[in-house]
Order: sequence, then C-alpha cells, then structure tokens
Amino acid sequence: MKKFLTKFIPIIAIIVAAWFGVKMIKISAENDEKKQSTHQKTHHQKKPSKGDKSTKKKPTANPSANQYAKRRGRGQQTTVETLTPVDFPVELFTQGTVKTKTSTTLNALVAGRVTDISPRFQDGAFFQKGEVLLQLDPADFETQVITAQAALARSEAALLQEKARAAQALRNWQDIGFDEEPNDLVLRKPQLREAEANVAAQQASLDRAKRNLERASIKAPINGRVRERRVGPGQSVGASTNLGEIYATDSAEIRLPLSSQQLEQITIDEQGNQQIPVTLTDAINSNNKTVWKATIKHVEGELDESSRELFVIAHINDPFGITTDSPPLRINQPVKATIIGNTLKDSFIIDRKYLYGADEIILVEEDRILRKKINIVWSTIDTVITQDADLAGKTMSTSRLGFATDGSPVEIITPDDLTPENPEVNKNDKNSKANRGKRKGRL
Repeated sequence: MKKFLTKFIPIIAIIVAAWFGVKMIKISAENDEKKQSTHQKTHHQKKPSKGDKSTKKKPTANPSANQYAKRRGRGQQTTVETLTPVDFPVELFTQGTVKTKTSTTLNALVAGRVTDISPRFQDGAFFQKGEVLLQLDPADFETQVITAQAALARSEAALLQEKARAAQALRNWQDIGFDEEPNDLVLRKPQLREAEANVAAQQASLDRAKRNLERASIKAPINGRVRERRVGPGQSVGASTNLGEIYATDSAEIRLPLSSQQLEQITIDEQGNQQIPVTLTDAINSNNKTVWKATIKHVEGELDESSRELFVIAHINDPFGITTDSPPLRINQPVKATIIGNTLKDSFIIDRKYLYGADEIILVEEDRILRKKINIVWSTIDTVITQDADLAGKTMSTSRLGFATDGSPVEIITPDDLTPENPEVNKNDKNSKANRGKRKGRL
C-alpha cells in the first residue's frame, strides 16, 4: 500500500494543479467581461452636456448599402442601342506597285554614225511623239535617194519608148492590111509590161531611199519618258541596235491582288466591260496625304499559284501630272488601294467592342439578358457586319457586363446617367472592378 501511494501521488498532484489553473483562468476572464460591460453601460448612460461638441449621434444604416440592395434586385446596369438595318458599301483594301503600261526598246532601223543626241533623250527626260531623239549621219542616205531618182528617170524614159513602139507596131499591122487581130508580140505588150515593172521597181527603190533618209532621224514613237539611254555621240550603230529604254506617260497600271473572300464582295466582268473606281495612297510615306484616282477595267485570267489570289489591273491616267494638275506618281512606287465593292443591303453594323467572343452579342429583352450568335458576312478593323434579319428592332447591350448569363436581370440606363464622378456603368455592382478594388482596400 505504501509503495502504491508513493508511485501515484505525483500524478495526482499534477492533475489537481492543472484543474486549479484552468479554474483560475475562467474566473479571471469572467471578471474582465463584467468590468467591460459595466464600463460600456456607464459610457452610454452618461448624458451629454450642451457644450459638448464631441458627442456623437447614434449611427444609422449606410444609405449606399440600401441603394446597393435595391440595385441588386434590379440587376446589372447597361446602356443599350436599337439595331437598325442600313446599306453598307464594302471597301476592299489591297496594295500593289505602279508599273508602266507601255514600255519599249528604241532601236535603229538603219546603220549609221550618231551625229547628234537631243536633250530630250536623257535618262528621266520627257518627250513628245514625233520628236527627233537621235540623229545619224544622213550623207549616205541622201546619196541613195539621188541614185534612186536617176534610176527611176531612166526606167520612165524606157517605158515611154516602149509605148511609142507598141503604137507604131499597131499602125504597121493595120497598114499591111491583115484581117485578123494582132497578137501580144506584135503589139509589144510583154516589153511594155517589163518597162512598167521597171518603173515601179525604181519608184520603190526611191521610196526606200527616202525612208532610210528619214530613219536617219530617230523619232519618238509615243509620248513618253526615257528610262535609260544606251548610245553616245559618234557611236556607229547598225539596224536593230538597242539605243535605249523608253515608256509611255499617258497611263500606268497596277496589279492588285484580291483574296477569295474579297472576290465575293466585288462584281467583276471578265470581258473588261466595267470601270470600278479605286483610290490610291502612298504606301511608303504615311505623312503623304496625296490621293490618286484609278479605274479597274480588266482582270488577269489566272489565279496566282501560291496565294490563290486573282490580280485585277487598275489603270491610272496621266500618272506624271503632265496634262493635269494631279501630283505625280513614280514607276515602281508601292501604293495602297481602296476598291469600292458591292453594297450589303439591310446590314447591321456592330462595333467590335460589343462582341463577346468571336461572334456573339448581348441582347436585352424584358430586362433580361439574351446571348445571340451572329453570322458575320464582312468585317473591318473596328466593326463587323451581319445581315441577320431577326435583329431588326432588337435592343443590344453596349456596356461591358461583369457576368452575362442568359436570363440574368439588367437595368437599362441612358448615357446621361453616367457622371464624371461615376463613369462606370456598373458602379454599384459588386462584380465591378471599381467596387472590388474598394472592398479590397477596406479589408
């Protein structure tokens, strides 16, 4: 028994001490609560004096909280607009490079030595049709003309002689008294035809000599501009020698690619019986506000093998502003093109910022959200165009809603309800960014 008490007495002592400690903590906590309760009662029961300005009124309910509770019942706030069908003219945007419509090599048709070069036959110079650009030595060609004239005179004299002989032969036949008609040999008709042929040949030789003399003065075949001159003074040239590159200035053209989607929005006549207006702007210098007018008259008959695009040809009249006051274009200048395409009838133009996802808008019907998918037939940088007929007269939300599930309640407000102090439509909505930030700051 003694051993048993010796073993368990320490354990019993620890348990008693722990119980006593817990009891004392509870008693101390109860005393603190009583003191605090008594202090609060004394503070609230104390009557304020007349001059005591620090006395506070009894707190009331937060009015903004009440307003928020009311708005919670009405749903999110949103501005709206009524969808009305309109006609939308499609504009197709593409780009290309200005090219010459007519470009050719200036060649010599006769051989000779260059004696004079016109100031108009310099790189970049303009010239008019018929102007002499290059002069070859005419001496040899003048000699040829004189020689041909002499040969022609001889042949004409021989022809006159043959005609006289033929007439004399006919008189002789008649004087002899033959009853039958004389044959061609008697009348010298073969000799007469030979003399006439000689005259014609000599006349042709004279004409050729005159043409060669004229060709010694190399003239401009078109109204144009010199791209490159390849001959110098004193140089001997032969027939078909390349004297330089020239191109026409009355018009230029641009190959403009159109994608398959763009081709759906433009009517093209493959026979070229069309004049589709095109507006051109500078693709290099964005500060250049110059606008040029062009017209699409024909198209290429083949799709590009790599891009599957069709090239249309835009024509520009007077690209260098020679006959008009239009600003000049330059060959090989990149330009942006805006082509007037088809007009989409009864279309709805929707700002991209009103889209949810790629092709969905929010309609408001009976103060409830209705999500609506649309069929986009065309789009621009800022808008999409649809021709869904059932959208006519519908009301579309133009505010970014915090949540937009079908059937959710909304409250329609006008833009006048938005103040500078409260620019957000869902200012008092718990899901708005502003209120989430405020609640986060108060926590």
